[in-house]
Amino acid sequence: MSNNFLKDWQLLPLEKCMSAIIDYRGKTPTKTTFGIPLITAKIVKNGRIHEVEEYIAQEDYELWMRRGMPQSGDVVMTTEAPLGEIAQLNGKKVALAQRIITLRGKPTLLDNTYLKFLMQSDFIQNQLYSRASGTTVLGIKQSELRQINLIIPPLSEQKAIAHILGTLDDKIELNQQMNQTLEAMARAIFKSWFVDFDPVRAKMEGRQPVGMDAATAELFPDSFEESALGLIPKGWKIEKLGNLAKNFSKSFDFLKKDQVIFINTGDVLSGKFLHNNLISKEGLPGQAKKSIDKNDILFNEIRPANQRYAFVDFDARDYVVSTKFMIIRALEDIEPRLLYRILILKNTLTEFQIVAESRSGTFPQITFESISYFPIILTPKVVQKAFLTMIKSFEKQIWQNENQNYALTTIRDTLLPKLMSGEIRVKEAEKLLEAVA
Repeated sequence: MSNNFLKDWQLLPLEKCMSAIIDYRGKTPTKTTFGIPLITAKIVKNGRIHEVEEYIAQEDYELWMRRGMPQSGDVVMTTEAPLGEIAQLNGKKVALAQRIITLRGKPTLLDNTYLKFLMQSDFIQNQLYSRASGTTVLGIKQSELRQINLIIPPLSEQKAIAHILGTLDDKIELNQQMNQTLEAMARAIFKSWFVDFDPVRAKMEGRQPVGMDAATAELFPDSFEESALGLIPKGWKIEKLGNLAKNFSKSFDFLKKDQVIFINTGDVLSGKFLHNNLISKEGLPGQAKKSIDKNDILFNEIRPANQRYAFVDFDARDYVVSTKFMIIRALEDIEPRLLYRILILKNTLTEFQIVAESRSGTFPQITFESISYFPIILTPKVVQKAFLTMIKSFEKQIWQNENQNYALTTIRDTLLPKLMSGEIRVKEAEKLLEAVA
């Protein structure tokens, strides 16, 4: 890209555009379970800083942060493992770990929010990787980072570009937060009904169960009985997973398809399918063999605690999945969605991880046979259906939000390189933004 690609736009080395570059590589702080949040490379993902997992003590903060204090609006970048993940700091007080570098633009030259989006563009990411070094882990030295070229439009245009992309990002974030709230509500109802047995306890005490109409309350007993798992509602029973579901395995029929959606174990996370991209069936890896159907449950057999699982709530005729997935299919006595919620409980995943680590082999791995003993409290089908009816509106809104986010992400990712190169100007992008707002 040349220096005169657009009038009034510049192409400048990063080091000439920064008022601060803060780099804490080579230092390791003493970590605690509470205190000042520590921004580490593993929580900077997809343009955001995810939930903080580590902290440093308040009394260590000033000593640790001698190389520079982060400010609201600063852009953070991971320098290795992984390289090139980008996010922006808000006003909260944080500490910076190794493998994180902080960038702050010169106020009269570079808008920090624009910088955040620019650093995520292919134009920058390609430069990062071309200047990276390392055999087992790719990383970039600060001396190399300083030399990458930044596209610098006039400041007013930077702010307009940042506003357009930021508006899309904000809507995506709002939908994600709404989905987290809706899912938390669904989990709370599940826990109340099937873990804490609140409706049964309320009826034992002669009270109307909270948040429940009389017809639904009638479905629950008013007493408990002993079981192998302790007290459970009267009339409910304990069943083994192997009696409630089967391990389904059917080869995908490639003769009927030229293109497929291949899902590997890394393509699902915590219930979400991370893509739905059609690709040619030619050249697929050897593990691309299994077919799936609506209402199937996908579980990565290796390291179940990593949460590589998902529920198939759509027509999956174009999907082929890796042989590393266990495909669990519910039988008649249990609703598939309810079984899925039982299997992804924290206690369930912990139990499966223990089973995986107890088996010999290269990786901690489960098989359906090894978890088929797992005990499940089986409720009458009418109670199962009542629960699914109660959370149906939550799940529908979650599905709508996810679909909207997919569309918004596609628009954002299409606009990003075009705005950065000047191929699409701000006024054109603003019209598109109005259409989807």
